[in-house]
Amino acid sequence: MKVIIGPQHPALKEPERFILETEGEYVVDVKVRIGYIHRGIEKAMENRTYLQGLYLSERVCGICSDAHTTCYVQGVEELLGIEPPPRSKFIRVIVAELERIHSHLLWLGVAAHEIGFDTLFMYVWRDREVVMDLLELVSGNRVNYATNTIGGVRRDLNDERIQKILKGLKILEDRTKEYLKMIEKEQTVLKRTVDVGVLSKSDAIKYGAVGPTVRASGVKRDVRVDDPYAAYDELSFNVIVEDGCDCLARIMVRGREVLESI
Repeated sequence: MKVIIGPQHPALKEPERFILETEGEYVVDVKVRIGYIHRGIEKAMENRTYLQGLYLSERVCGICSDAHTTCYVQGVEELLGIEPPPRSKFIRVIVAELERIHSHLLWLGVAAHEIGFDTLFMYVWRDREVVMDLLELVSGNRVNYATNTIGGVRRDLNDERIQKILKGLKILEDRTKEYLKMIEKEQTVLKRTVDVGVLSKSDAIKYGAVGPTVRASGVKRDVRVDDPYAAYDELSFNVIVEDGCDCLARIMVRGREVLESI
């Protein structure tokens, strides 16, 4: 049986098309088409200055703009032989980890919604506002944070902002711990995630999976450790790994990474 999902579908946050070949409850083959919103950003950068390209890189994705601009400015800095000040590298890490927390909470809320656990979805997205407020405090923006620039960062952190960040992170830490306890026991979650969407360790390596996806398949791989950038080489932290290889493992990796980021 063929099941066609997309390109427009309530479960998809961006337009994509999946043609699934199924046997009963199992997906045995899938054809994927992406690129419906290709905007030609790479081509547009060819006729821009380095600073103009920075603004384009921020707009690859509004809620993860820091990741794109960090990659961009570090590339330009290497080309120009510029070494950012140590303090700016640590500020880059702070913003990157706040963005990671935001991304994981957004993802967790969407996952809860798609499996029919809307109570968790509402709780998590309520708490997502906490980290968005912190990002606004640091950068002045809730999306497209624009903290990075070539040679450093645009904003410093004073003691008042640091204390507000610590206070917000304490709230998120306590609530995330409760959500993880709930997820591990709640049958609504377990019945829809355990042994679902299995990506074996060998397949994860074979297909070049990265980030929380590969770490949920038992592979200890993290670019912040394997090829550290900014100030990550001066920090000590745990690489979160789960061996379940299924949807639950991917949820738990992201949830535990929120705590590790804090």
